[in-house]
Amino acid sequence: MMFSNWFKNRKKEIQRKEKIRTAKKVIFGAAAGSLSGIIGGLLFSPKSGKETRKDIANSSKELKNNIKEKSTVLKCHIDNKVSDAKDGLIDAKAKISEYLNEKKATNQDTVSEVIDETKDTVEDISAIIGQADVSDKKSKK
Repeated sequence: MMFSNWFKNRKKEIQRKEKIRTAKKVIFGAAAGSLSGIIGGLLFSPKSGKETRKDIANSSKELKNNIKEKSTVLKCHIDNKVSDAKDGLIDAKAKISEYLNEKKATNQDTVSEVIDETKDTVEDISAIIGQADVSDKKSKK
């Protein structure tokens, strides 16, 4: 049983690694194809070199601005998630503290009740012992 589970897990692991390798190849191929298309487009474009350089400069500026905007949005999103997580932790801490305080109060009440019952029992036993002593003394006389 354990041996067959090991084989199944091993097979799944090999399949997962193969999928990762395939995905890497596809991504690399897509990137290489895109890059070669861009280079080919630039080399065979009907524009002059000056216009092409200007287009490349404008495109790089746009790309830079897009990256800045997206990184700012991502930073805000991450900050919000961190803040939410901190708030959640603070709430959880407060709930745990409240729960523990309730349990502590309940336990203190229970201990007080047990102490009171023990005192009552000791008093009852003392009374019984006292009565037994009195009856023993009477019977000895």
